[in-house]
Amino acid sequence: MPTVAPLDLQGHCIAAVFLGDVPHFALADGTIHRLDHGHKTAQANDGLLAAFHDAANDRLITGGEDGKIFSVTAGGNAAELASAGKKWITSVAAGPQGAVAYASGKIAFVRFSDGKTKEFLHPRSVEGLAFSPKGMRFGVARYNGATLHFPAANGKPVELEWAGAHTGITFSPDGAFLVTTMQENALHGWKLADGKHMRMSGYPGKVKSLSWAP
Repeated sequence: MPTVAPLDLQGHCIAAVFLGDVPHFALADGTIHRLDHGHKTAQANDGLLAAFHDAANDRLITGGEDGKIFSVTAGGNAAELASAGKKWITSVAAGPQGAVAYASGKIAFVRFSDGKTKEFLHPRSVEGLAFSPKGMRFGVARYNGATLHFPAANGKPVELEWAGAHTGITFSPDGAFLVTTMQENALHGWKLADGKHMRMSGYPGKVKSLSWAP
């Protein structure tokens, strides 16, 4: 029979994930709570702003007001991956080969598995990050569109333009499409092979989350 274990969290929960079959809850104050033969806690950021479940590596990537990026693994083990000084980390994402992306203000960073980091400057603030499921590339949601970067190469980024504030970003599982959430009641998409637009508007409110069907 399924059972329900109540857990009274004294704060706003940013993310709830299973790591190593154990439920973990990341709170806005940076504490990581887990139900692991009892209620236990660990500390990551000093003020948590963003979290991403890296399912491929069974870890939670977090960023916060302290300018640090942590990797939290099963058992609540928190290890610092990178630091942007005193800048707030507003978005994080995990990609292939152990790569991690994070953003602060107008700059997006990519940290490779060997610890090396590259910076990517944008004209406006970076609002969202996502890695493509195929190849080493990642997308940035920004004002008036999205930008695709290839961090392992030195080529120019691909600019996908559409007027408005784009606040989140996601790739389709086959890597063929890119969709952003917007400040208005709309989504916007691009077919990456030819850059054709997919305009999706008319929602009763802002789109807060989405998922891809097969």
